[in-house]
Amino acid sequence: MTALSFEMLDRHVVAGRSERIACTDATGSLTFARLLERSAALAGGLVVLGIRPGDGVELDLPAGNDRVIAVCALIRLGALPASGTEARIAAVGGAGSVRVNDNEIELSLVERAGRSDPLPAGTVDEPGYADAVTDVFGDIVGPLLSGSPVV
Repeated sequence: MTALSFEMLDRHVVAGRSERIACTDATGSLTFARLLERSAALAGGLVVLGIRPGDGVELDLPAGNDRVIAVCALIRLGALPASGTEARIAAVGGAGSVRVNDNEIELSLVERAGRSDPLPAGTVDEPGYADAVTDVFGDIVGPLLSGSPVV
């Protein structure tokens, strides 16, 4: 079986469905191609901050495109959802931010930093990984796997 991140996004882009809507909120819609581009860039930025596969990352963003991008980036990276960790992605003062240890950086800056080295999809996941993230982020994983938009 291929990696969950590939199945959620890359598979749709490769199959010619890149312009289909992947997620939508009050700010607008993102196609599968754009969601892939942005989540791969964010994942690359998270690597620069020292987050590695298997690391626990707490995610505290409201429903919407930014949350979908962050979830896809964490899955692309192979990070695990966890609370009380040293790494946290949260909404602070209306904007998303990433906190790793004592460093807090605006989410858009982390994504921008990762654009020069976006993270490719993995080939396979660790055993049990897909189930672990689907249990927490099923509202995002399920629709994307089926090619439906997250709303």
